[in-house]
Amino acid sequence: MRSVDSLLDAVPEGAKIVCIELVEGAVALPEFEHPENAFYVFGPEDGSLEQAVVDRADAVVYIPTIGCMNLAATVNVLLYDRMAKSYQQQANNPLDQGDQLIRQSRDTNNLLQVK
Repeated sequence: MRSVDSLLDAVPEGAKIVCIELVEGAVALPEFEHPENAFYVFGPEDGSLEQAVVDRADAVVYIPTIGCMNLAATVNVLLYDRMAKSYQQQANNPLDQGDQLIRQSRDTNNLLQVK
């Protein structure tokens, strides 16, 4: 993509544009409710998103840290937050599903247990 127009043209119909940027006025990630159909746009490591992209956003979110994170870390934190919040919505107490999730995630050689 070489322009803001190209980026905005790539947004799927019905998707909500969510910009992830360290900017005043943005919503802190712990307070943010992810839309079901989100199109995430991340700011570059060496600058900021263009104002035209932020102007079209349905939400602008920041990750509360001291300083900034690199792009890969930012993507990981955001997607983990989305996944964690989706588990919370699926169950009244997500901790009840913890052991089940662990069994599904670990490999068969991991037999470690907490006593």
